[in-house]
Amino acid sequence: MGVGLSRGLRRPRSLKPTRRARRGTRVRAECGQALPVTRARWAPGRLACTEAPPARPAAHGPGHHSGRVSLGRRNRETEPARGKPPDGSGPLPRGTGRTLMSTDSPLAGTTAPPRRPQPWLVAPEDRVRLPSAEQAAHAQADPARPRWHVTPAWGWMNDPNGLSVWPGPDGGPLVHLFYQHNPCAPVHQRIEWGHQYSSDLIHWHDLPVALRPDDDGPDAYGCWSGIVLADERTLPDGSRTVVPTMLYSGASTRPTQTACLATAVPGDPLLTRWVKHPGNPVIDAAPASTGGLTVPEMRDHSAWREDGRWFQVMGAGLPGAGRGGAQAGAALCFSSDDLRSWSYEGPLAVGDGDAGGTGSVWECPELVRLGGTDVLFVSAWHASRTLRSMWMTGCRTGTRMSIDVTGRCDLGENYFYAPQSVLLPDGRRVAIGWMQPNGTQAQRLAAGWAGSMSIPREVTLGADGTLRFHPIAEADSLRSRQLVDAAGADAIAAACGDGLRGDSLDLVLTGRLGESDGDVVVDLGVSDDGARRTRLRLTRRAPAGAVGQDAWAGRLSLDRSASTAPGSVWEAPDRAELAGPVPLDAGGGVHLRVLRDRSSLEVFVNGQPLSARLGVAPGDDGVRVRAGALADARLRVWTMADAYAGRLAPAAG
Repeated sequence: MGVGLSRGLRRPRSLKPTRRARRGTRVRAECGQALPVTRARWAPGRLACTEAPPARPAAHGPGHHSGRVSLGRRNRETEPARGKPPDGSGPLPRGTGRTLMSTDSPLAGTTAPPRRPQPWLVAPEDRVRLPSAEQAAHAQADPARPRWHVTPAWGWMNDPNGLSVWPGPDGGPLVHLFYQHNPCAPVHQRIEWGHQYSSDLIHWHDLPVALRPDDDGPDAYGCWSGIVLADERTLPDGSRTVVPTMLYSGASTRPTQTACLATAVPGDPLLTRWVKHPGNPVIDAAPASTGGLTVPEMRDHSAWREDGRWFQVMGAGLPGAGRGGAQAGAALCFSSDDLRSWSYEGPLAVGDGDAGGTGSVWECPELVRLGGTDVLFVSAWHASRTLRSMWMTGCRTGTRMSIDVTGRCDLGENYFYAPQSVLLPDGRRVAIGWMQPNGTQAQRLAAGWAGSMSIPREVTLGADGTLRFHPIAEADSLRSRQLVDAAGADAIAAACGDGLRGDSLDLVLTGRLGESDGDVVVDLGVSDDGARRTRLRLTRRAPAGAVGQDAWAGRLSLDRSASTAPGSVWEAPDRAELAGPVPLDAGGGVHLRVLRDRSSLEVFVNGQPLSARLGVAPGDDGVRVRAGALADARLRVWTMADAYAGRLAPAAG
């Protein structure tokens, strides 16, 4: 179905920012300033962008220009489950400018939506509390709990936070990973900041909780996601020092989340002690929009320093900014001289509110530079559901970003969510995402833990303008015993046979996928009778006239319909197929890597990941590989070692 091009799109007059908004509006207290919405258009299918006219330059820096993000039509031959984009969602090249609707739908006069439910407002007497020792014992014994992915010692884990590098006790660099954590039970209630550190991003050590809510503070119902940044300050003697500083979202009875600060106590190289800013929150209200429109969602942070000022973006939802007047996800930009008093600068970029695309709220935005290109990561949230993490490349000028190419971070949708990245001293950009828990709440409570992190992934920019993700090289250090090293389809089949088993494996399959109708199949978790298995399938595809990710010549799918037996230790109720396009090297070259860590599965095909949760049943651990469609096929398989030498012990009582 054809999609028309949009050229010369204009900003509706009612959406133009006022002169005061262009300069930045103080949001430390009341915020009544109109929001200069730069609307992006999105429909199910592919993302694209048309460039809006340049905005007036900010008083403090270079001129702004904005991008409008659009998503092309959905391939309606197969309706995706759970609001997922279909196979083929991906980027378009610069200048395609596809859109399905006019950009002139006005926002002026739109009224604020009714006050929404606030599910995090769980009264203290209604919160679930389980003994820590009991949770830890159950977690340690649970056969579904990953052994070499980051997990909580017990309790709940979600978004990675504060991923950063700091000098350790001996002066060497340590990577600190904070995370959303509830130590009271494996449920999402009254979130704290858990804390682990590593010298290699692979082997981890638990530390005590770093940040807790204050009963009477702006974070009384949770210290939500944020970052740790380096705040360089001048001391009274004139010397300079760098203070590790948390910028995080506080959840309370306020209509939206707020921005809060905490600083590390000096002389503590493991960053275990933090002091909250007495003036919290530093942003205590969402900026108001044109026509009295309110912003019902605003949380999560990314910050950088430029031209002597701090800038940050927060994820948000803008009512009326999406298709048909729907609420749309957005990244709102603020500036500050000192991290304590912030001015609103307008939206960096805006989505269009479609559940099959960017959703109605953007969570965990992160703006980075990669190979000379600006990259914006966002996680789409819609109707209280986490949808998917996405990347957008383009050009940022001041506090506006023109979006050129976009795509999905992971074909597993919300099984790689809320990623956060860090620039390592050796120049690598490495990201970690949250792998959401599966199973029922009763299973989670019985297991003593919920949620884990992805394997750290090196992020690079491909020659076609798309992002690629690979397990960091240090992951190879987890390989323990090599089970298979076979070349050729027949040798591979013989090596698998009935003897290849395991639920903690690193499997690498390479070769060239021809133009024929053949495919490559990897079955995991195979039962003795063959009735149960999880199937990975890699096929060749030939999209006509496609561009960007849609032009990728491979298709990867994960079939979980026959995974585990009902009533097993950890039965995954989500068995929907996960699928999407993957790149093939010249001549059909394939590098397929499968990382199976009990209930955690991560698959990488030439830099495109697919992550998922698997059900776990004792004895269902057979592995089968069918590689007849691969020329020059080679299969290597290793068992994997544990990433934790020991776990944090629960406090007495």
